[in-house]
Amino acid sequence: MRIIIIALIGLVFFSNTANAHTCSTEKVKCPIDGKTVEFCVTMSMTTFGSFYDFQKKGAIGNHYEELINSCPKCHFSGYLSDFKKNYTKDERNKIKNFLIKYKEWEINDVTECQIAAEIKGFKNQKNDDIANCYLIGSYLIRTDTTKIILREKFQIKTEKYLILAIKNNEYEDISVIATINYLIAEMNRRTRNFDKAILHYEKAINDPNKKDWVEKVATKQKKIALKKDDDNSI
Repeated sequence: MRIIIIALIGLVFFSNTANAHTCSTEKVKCPIDGKTVEFCVTMSMTTFGSFYDFQKKGAIGNHYEELINSCPKCHFSGYLSDFKKNYTKDERNKIKNFLIKYKEWEINDVTECQIAAEIKGFKNQKNDDIANCYLIGSYLIRTDTTKIILREKFQIKTEKYLILAIKNNEYEDISVIATINYLIAEMNRRTRNFDKAILHYEKAINDPNKKDWVEKVATKQKKIALKKDDDNSI
């Protein structure tokens, strides 16, 4: 589900004025143990551009917190669509066994993202989908000074899986590759891997299939990387 990387392309400078954040409650059964799980599905919100890692700004309420949820019993975590999938008995048993290690975890919005990402990895789902879970998790702790190490861990994981997504040809639209390289660069800049960040900014800038906005934004962020600035607030 490319809800972050694909849907937010181009939002760095452009805004979309809609209604303030509203959501609709949807209850589903956990596909692993049948426990009822409640999602608050975003219906509308007001956005005013985004940060340089594509996190939306504006009256977005708990949009990111609501994207991924967890079963209160077995801790199966994922998007609403993940809870609507059907699994064979054998698949359910394998997932149950995998989830045992999360039994004592404190479940919150951030750990839900991590568990969802690790489940997708266990199930060999698309690397882009795994990256999105970690990216959302990094958004949720952007300003939390007590979780800087965890935030950077999520950003490093995001970068890792985006690179794998490119290598595995997961993007049918070739114009997206420059955007992904830009985001890879941002993840590296924010975690002080400046040389690698500069390399991927340049890949984005020099991509002949890039979106119109990419060169301007990547050039601006590359200058910040050249100064060895890991500012995560932008």
